[in-house]
Amino acid sequence: MVIEVLGWIGAVVILAGYALFSLGRLRDGLAYQGVNLVGSALIAVNVAAHGAVASAVVNTIWASIAIAVITRTLLLRRAAGRAPAEAPVVAAPLVVPAPSTEPAATTAPVPLADSVAVITGAIAIIALAASQQHAEAQQAGAGHAGAHEVTPAS
Repeated sequence: MVIEVLGWIGAVVILAGYALFSLGRLRDGLAYQGVNLVGSALIAVNVAAHGAVASAVVNTIWASIAIAVITRTLLLRRAAGRAPAEAPVVAAPLVVPAPSTEPAATTAPVPLADSVAVITGAIAIIALAASQQHAEAQQAGAGHAGAHEVTPAS
């Protein structure tokens, strides 16, 4: 029962955050990322308890991205506190720049480079979940194979 309630609360939190963001009532900042973190974590607990590995992985990645963005925002704010007032530190938008005709050596790095650790961790989680699911399927298949064997009557 508790797991079900957590899942429903997570779903409401995610949907409410998305609706508020889409309607312009909530900016993309700490509050919005906090909503994503809480909602996806609660949903991840629910779906993991029900054995929905793919959904658990997606929601874990969702929460990991929110943690990365919250951490980055807080670090940038802290750095801005030490920067001169006339030169505030502003977070770069998480957008992919338009293709450039300049050689790659002179092109500025993409702001998403900070997310490499999150993406690598997400891939590792997906690979681990897939291998565990495969192992469980093989064990279940081996258990059922012996149960259906027919032995000759004596």
